[in-house]
Amino acid sequence: MTWQSGKGEKNYGMKLLRCLIIALAICLLAIPALVTPVQATLERVSLSPTEGCVGDKLTVNGEGFHSGERVDVYYDDVLQDSASAYLGQQCPHGFFDLSFTVPEGCQGYHEVYAEDAKGRNATAHFVVNPGISLDTDSGHIGDSVEVSGGGFPCEATGISIRYYLDDDSYIDFPVTTDADKDGSWEGGFSVPASAKGEHTVGAYYDDDKGTLSDVREASFEVQPVITLNPDSGCAGEIIAVSGTGFGSEDDIELKYDGQKFGEYYADENGSWGAVSFTIPEGSRGEHVVEAFHGGSIVAIASATFTLGAGIALQPATTSSSPGHVGQTFDVTGKSFDPSVAVSISYQNKTANVFADLDGNVPAVTFTARGGHGEQYVNASYEGNSACSAVFYMEGTPPDEPVLNSPVDTRTGLFGSFLGRACPAFKWSNVTDPSGIASYDLEIYGGDNSAVSISVPIEAVSFHGDIVAYSLPGKYALSYGSYYWKVRATDGAENEGNWAEAKSFHAGVLPQWAAITIALGLLLVVILGVGIFIRRRLGYYYYD
Repeated sequence: MTWQSGKGEKNYGMKLLRCLIIALAICLLAIPALVTPVQATLERVSLSPTEGCVGDKLTVNGEGFHSGERVDVYYDDVLQDSASAYLGQQCPHGFFDLSFTVPEGCQGYHEVYAEDAKGRNATAHFVVNPGISLDTDSGHIGDSVEVSGGGFPCEATGISIRYYLDDDSYIDFPVTTDADKDGSWEGGFSVPASAKGEHTVGAYYDDDKGTLSDVREASFEVQPVITLNPDSGCAGEIIAVSGTGFGSEDDIELKYDGQKFGEYYADENGSWGAVSFTIPEGSRGEHVVEAFHGGSIVAIASATFTLGAGIALQPATTSSSPGHVGQTFDVTGKSFDPSVAVSISYQNKTANVFADLDGNVPAVTFTARGGHGEQYVNASYEGNSACSAVFYMEGTPPDEPVLNSPVDTRTGLFGSFLGRACPAFKWSNVTDPSGIASYDLEIYGGDNSAVSISVPIEAVSFHGDIVAYSLPGKYALSYGSYYWKVRATDGAENEGNWAEAKSFHAGVLPQWAAITIALGLLLVVILGVGIFIRRRLGYYYYD
């Protein structure tokens, strides 16, 4: 019994050992399963920023891609760029990053998609907002600025650009075109009068000013500028100096080559002028006109005036104080090259002189002549033209003469027999600073036929204060009634007013009447002579 019992215990121990061995084997097989990680999708991309405007820089960061593999990045299915994934400091590996410029596209969501060569991929979304950009961010009043819009609703209409003069006022500039299929458009504006500094430029669409807040704005800096008109010339010329883009209601002090010549106050939009300024004598070349804040030593803006060689007249004449025919004047010059030969011309007369070692031209004298108005005196040297000067010839016409004779009378007794009369006309003498060059005599009859004669001053005679002119035979008048009038023209070609017309009668009798009377008188004479002879013969007969 004891032996049997021991055999049973032995069998039980063997079974237990087998169970332990099997359990150990199962545990050993389970260990790899426990240490093997569960496969999961770890690749992803992130965007910086997540929203913006067309033209912005967009950075894409990725992780969980295959290290060493190329990753392609797409924006709305269009490849933008590629990068190679790299190992990181910790799991998960397969990092990459790249940047590109946001391409054209309409307002709203756009897909950014990344994929490596092994097929791992990830997607993110970028939000496009409308915005504008300027082709320049600074300039002057009156400059043309081009504006580009992007990220607007596709084919948006009713687009306008808004330029802010200040916080409270603005000017809108309608855009003449609509946005295209990508939400982009082009427009522009001319910088309006506005004060110095930064000015906001916005835009809205659909004719809805409420969309202004949806659109990213741009900034334009107005810079001050001085304008000279003209910006070149000669000493003695008057120029106009004005400015724009200065500070609102700035007090402005103006200087020419450091010498103050005027002051002004800018208006609320920073504009001022024009200030008149006479260019002083100086060396040929560039001279600086500057604008300062009152009392400041730093110029706000400056402009350049180019002073050239030129001539001047003495005495000077102006439109309000002109000269006259026969007046003499001197022409001098400054800022010429030393010892250069200078030709000065006036009214088809030319004088040749040499400048001295200081570039000054000695005086040349001319006598004024020619028609009224501006007469230019020109100078040239070595093929170059110098600034000209102007002699202003007076434009005041002479007084009208007073007609003396014939006035309401018959004239031309002998003309009655010939049928043609050549009366003598007389009128009052007229004086003028430029002298009287001629008189115009006009005679017209009842049949409206007229005789017009320009009578040079040399063709008349003077009898005290009376001017006399005998009508030439070729203008002889037939018997009848006439009117006549006279006007004077001075040496500067100024025509005076016509004198009040007066009437006269050419011839005492018609030609037929005069001849009849003459024949009758002749017959009477013949009869008288006959009677006288007959009586004389009878006297001798009775003796």
